[in-house]
Order: sequence, then C-alpha cells, then structure tokens
Amino acid sequence: MVSFFLVAGLMNLTPARVKDHVDRMAGFGVPLPAAAFWTGMGIQFAGCALLLADWHPDIGAWCLIVFTAVANAIFHRFWMVQDPARRNTTRLMLLNGIAILGGLLLMLESVRG
Repeated sequence: MVSFFLVAGLMNLTPARVKDHVDRMAGFGVPLPAAAFWTGMGIQFAGCALLLADWHPDIGAWCLIVFTAVANAIFHRFWMVQDPARRNTTRLMLLNGIAILGGLLLMLESVRG
C-alpha cells in the first residue's frame, strides 16, 4: 500500500505535474493552491515514512487517509464533468479512491492492535 503512495507521490514531483496539479486546484477554487499542493505532498510522504519506519504507524495511516479523502474531494468531482467519457473516468477514479480508503482503514486497524 505504501509503495502506491510513494510511486504516485514521486511521479507528481516533476515540474509539469506540479504545475498541472496547482492549476487544476486553482480551477476548482482551492484557496492557496500551491500551498495546498505542497502541504498534501508533505502529509503523503510523512504518512509513508511513518508506516515504513513502523514508528507511530497509526499516525502514518491517518495521514494517508486524510490525504486520500481530501485529494478525492478536490480532483474527482465527476458530477461537474460534461463529457460522458471523462465523467465516467472521473467517477471510476473516485471509486478507486474510496477503495483505497477502505484498504487504509484496514491497515489502520491492523497497526493498532
């Protein structure tokens, strides 16, 4: 699970991807989109580090849960997409994010006890 977030996070650090994400966040009306982007990346990588180090893994799992929930709320608003094919893809991405949240909740339960 952590490798998913590490790979996705690293791929999002290229200048073109950073610009794309910040521009999209601005388009969605996110306040201070650059700060929000970098805060999200920090939370994502902090969660990964805590889980990999097995140091406060419950906090690490919560970091990834919060990151995933907020990222999905920002980027996967399928009901706002006009093109049917893009709307369906966005809906599927939201559902994938919800499935990942389920896995993270199971991970949280396993690291707690």
